[in-house]
Amino acid sequence: MAVNMKSMIAETFMALSKTKDVDKITVMDLVKACHISRQTFYYHFQDILEVIEWSMQQAFQEILTRKMDTDVPEKTIRTFIESSSEADALLKKLLHSKRREQIETILVNIVRSYLRELINRQESKPNLLLADAKVILDFCTYGIVGLLLENCGKKSLDKEKMAHQMVKLISKGIEILNEK
Repeated sequence: MAVNMKSMIAETFMALSKTKDVDKITVMDLVKACHISRQTFYYHFQDILEVIEWSMQQAFQEILTRKMDTDVPEKTIRTFIESSSEADALLKKLLHSKRREQIETILVNIVRSYLRELINRQESKPNLLLADAKVILDFCTYGIVGLLLENCGKKSLDKEKMAHQMVKLISKGIEILNEK
């Protein structure tokens, strides 16, 4: 069976991040741990940040693929919250690294993609002006990412309640803008 090299490199990065500061993980570390050449690494990724970005996109894409079929936004957002909580240690390391800004951008892009997809799947699409749609999309995206980052690792977090509150805010925002 063929090895999915991208997955192997990404999994190796995740394993190394458990024992080493993410800012100190180098391409050479990954090459040695994966028993591959530098050329093989660079064939699949440009740099370490691209490994991180690809890994995060794969993880959230898996969530979206599983949850978009349910057409229940609350379940998908709850899964985002749970996944952020489960990846708490790595997420904290990444957010305390030199790559914080890039990590936040990756999260924003992932959540924005989900929200766009959610809006596109609605049978009765909101009747919003493009500028209004962008504002509500940005507001909800940054709000969700901010709450995910703020609550990352909180053991007492009521994930069900938070997901319900987020969906309520998103729905209310769209409803208010439709009332114009």
